[in-house]
Amino acid sequence: MRIAFFDMDKTLLDVSSGIQFVKYLWRRRALTVGELASVVIISAQYSLNLMNFPKAMARLSSSIKGGSASNLKTLCDKWFEDELAPHIAPKAVARVREHEKAGEYAVLLSASTQFAVRPVAEHVDMPYCCTELAVERGALTGAVVGEPCFGAGKLYWAQRIAGERGASLKDCTFYTDSASDLPLMHAVGQPVAINPDRKLRAVARQRGWKIESFY
Repeated sequence: MRIAFFDMDKTLLDVSSGIQFVKYLWRRRALTVGELASVVIISAQYSLNLMNFPKAMARLSSSIKGGSASNLKTLCDKWFEDELAPHIAPKAVARVREHEKAGEYAVLLSASTQFAVRPVAEHVDMPYCCTELAVERGALTGAVVGEPCFGAGKLYWAQRIAGERGASLKDCTFYTDSASDLPLMHAVGQPVAINPDRKLRAVARQRGWKIESFY
C-alpha cells in the first residue's frame, strides 16, 4: 500500500485557512477588537518562534472554552461555502485523483482543527487527520485531543496511518508548502514541496526534492 499525504493550508488550498477564518469573523463582526488583538499577538509570537505550536493552539482554543461545538461547526460550514471553497486548488485535487487512480490512499493531514478541515476534506472526498479540539457534552473544553497534527506531531500521525495500512513511509509521498513539515518530509520516500516557503525551498533544492506549483 502506498499513501499520498497532502497538507491543507497553501497546498490543497491556495490560502491559509486560519487567516481567512479570522478575516471572515471580523467582517461578520463576530470578533471584538480585543479578541482580534489577542489572535494577532499569539500568531505573531508563534511566527517569531516565541511560542511553540502546542502552546499557541492551547491559548487559542482556551479562548473558546465552553462554546457550542455545534454552533462552531455550523459557522465553519457556512464560512467554507461562502468563502473557502473557491480556494481549493484544482491542480491539487487533480493530483489527489491521480494517486487514487493509481491505487494509492490519499489522505489530508492538517494542523488545523476538525471544524476547518472536515468541510474541505468532504468537498474533495478524501479522508483526513487533523488537530482535534476536545468536546464534552456538546461543549468545547479548550483542550486538544492527543498529539497536535503539526511538525513532529504530523509525522506521528502519518506513521500511525501508515502502520494501520501496512505501509512504509519510504513508499509514501507528502505534499506541503511549509518548513514546519520537515520531520515528515525527511521521513517519506517522495517529498514534494508545493509553492514552498523560503526555508522549505532551500532545503528542497539542497536535497534534490521535487518543487511544484499547485496555484
